[in-house]
Amino acid sequence: MTFKPLEVLMRFSIRIATGLVLILAFLLFNTTTALSQDLNQQKQAKRKQVTEIDAKLKSNPTPEEYEDLIKKREKIVAEIKAIEKIMKSDDATMKKINAVKRAGNAGNSALKLGQLPEALNYYNKAISLDSTFVRAHYGKGLTLKKQRKYKEALAAFQAAIDNDPAYSSAYLALGKTYNQLSQPDEAIAVYNQAIQYDPKDAKMHYMLGEVYQNKKKNYKKASESFQKATQINPAYDKAFYSLGVSLIELGKLDQAVMALENALAVTKKKRWEGPHYRLAAAYNKKSAYSKAKAAAIEALNNKKNYAPAAYEAGKACKELGQFNQAIKYFGIAGKSRVWKKTADYEIDLIKNRDKYGSY
Repeated sequence: MTFKPLEVLMRFSIRIATGLVLILAFLLFNTTTALSQDLNQQKQAKRKQVTEIDAKLKSNPTPEEYEDLIKKREKIVAEIKAIEKIMKSDDATMKKINAVKRAGNAGNSALKLGQLPEALNYYNKAISLDSTFVRAHYGKGLTLKKQRKYKEALAAFQAAIDNDPAYSSAYLALGKTYNQLSQPDEAIAVYNQAIQYDPKDAKMHYMLGEVYQNKKKNYKKASESFQKATQINPAYDKAFYSLGVSLIELGKLDQAVMALENALAVTKKKRWEGPHYRLAAAYNKKSAYSKAKAAAIEALNNKKNYAPAAYEAGKACKELGQFNQAIKYFGIAGKSRVWKKTADYEIDLIKNRDKYGSY
């Protein structure tokens, strides 16, 4: 058999070119932080393989063995060249990546220190180096929001979402900003967009419910959102609490009591007056005055002189005929400017029962 080395090289040139593309694609999947070191190790290992093949080529192989060794050698040499090409471009890439990270981290540090102009400059620098850097857009939005530049903040949060539709923090920030600007419909649209992307995001369902409850006064839709949040996360205490509030507004008192009790059962808070107060309100509406009084007192134990709970305690005591205690609790409620007029009216009713009629 006559062996021609040039023919062997030509025969495998196409395969080698194709292999180069595959090699490049594979190598680019390496993490950027360890890429240089990893590539250098690969390069050294492949050079060792070439040396071993060269030694075998000098040991009088058969023509078939010679051809096989040439194939392997050319393939490995092509891989080495591909690695060297990546290593050359990697230096510039790493410098850019590091510059982007430095600018972003500097922005985060400045924002934490309240240095808003400096933070904005750093975030803008990071974005100028890499317009897809999601965290820089998000940080820029937070900075602009603190500067009360809400329109620009909205645009920054939206840019973060455009570059990463899975970035939930940007959805939350965008929705909250719309809500604070009294644009509940826009906030609802943002949260619904986030939910479409990730239907199992309990917090998005909760935030959607908060807008329906507090801004739109749509307690039915609010309760549906809170219910969904608790189904996804059975330990979501705030969602159970808000669900209870909405159910009270809907007149579904038994369900409200259950939701509020669930909130207290799953919470890790040591003190939380809200659910106890809402339980007192629900029990008063159910005419379960002893339970209402107990729940209200528990709320006051969690937060001393808590006016809403004191008012519910007063109502319960009044209905139980415990008028002196009712006056005491209404007096506590009346220390709050918000509750003073209503509490004073209740005290007047009790003190002048003969005038207004007995209970």
